[in-house]
Amino acid sequence: INAVSNVSRPRPSGFNQKNKHGFTNVLIVPKKLEHEADRLVRSHERWVNQTHVVGPDGDEDDFGHPRLLEYYVTKGPEVVDALDPRSDGKSTGNVVYTFNMKFVSRFGVDQHFRMSSEGWQDHAPLMDMMREHGRFFDRGGRIVANHVDDAPACTARKGDKATNVILRVPAMDEQTADALVRDHQALMRRTHHFTTQLDYDELRPRITQYQVSKHLVREDPWDTKSQLTGDVHYCVHTAYVDALGIRGHRNIANTNPEVYARMTPFFLKHGIHADVTDHVVVANMQRPNFVSNIIRGVGKLFTKTEQDVALQEFEAKLNRPRL
Repeated sequence: INAVSNVSRPRPSGFNQKNKHGFTNVLIVPKKLEHEADRLVRSHERWVNQTHVVGPDGDEDDFGHPRLLEYYVTKGPEVVDALDPRSDGKSTGNVVYTFNMKFVSRFGVDQHFRMSSEGWQDHAPLMDMMREHGRFFDRGGRIVANHVDDAPACTARKGDKATNVILRVPAMDEQTADALVRDHQALMRRTHHFTTQLDYDELRPRITQYQVSKHLVREDPWDTKSQLTGDVHYCVHTAYVDALGIRGHRNIANTNPEVYARMTPFFLKHGIHADVTDHVVVANMQRPNFVSNIIRGVGKLFTKTEQDVALQEFEAKLNRPRL
């Protein structure tokens, strides 16, 4: 799968995340199973943080320590007709958990599943729940769009607001989908702010993650050797610093009809899943050197995580004068 072409912009050299590997998993459970699903997500988060590492540094075979570019789980209500802008946001009563994991190499994906099945105590219960209540699973994706190619790894934070959209596109429409992803990436890079610093989210939404991954659809998504169907999945994941950022994103959509006039009907036609209302990051990969109790803003006390530090340092590099 070829990555969507970059938007030309000055940025520091670094590790390019384009074409790197990952998977998306969507679990939708009835309310009565929410407590158990929460427990499994917490257990999964602990296990991932104990066994995986942040960023590209490490052994290339990823044996025993898969290298992550992103890991977070979002939680929120299942909404009727979530992709339709005319939806009234009515919930079905079910709870959605969406797993977004991106790896430095394909070896890391394979190691993740090997280590989970061999060493994580809650592997079997989660697999049972996924078989019973899984809405979507695809482990063969590649990153084809993002906000910045060489951004720091694992920047999404607990409490960030999130949206997730998944498309299944037939081969005849793949080129159209690629073009829309390129246009969406260009718009996101031009109008959204990759930072946790104070800003006016309704005008320029702050985000801590934006990735689009592209997956060739197999007849059996659990079997990496099963037959390809010819269809393509596109998984769009965005994490916002504040819920106002989602409102700001919608404002931007309204003021950029040249992009969204084409995207909206295409997404309505090919969308198979969407989380766009009241979804929050509930699990993530903790970066090392946690820093707390840093004052930001006016008269407010915030917790500053290493994700904040990484984004601020990266932003400083972007703004550094060049010779």
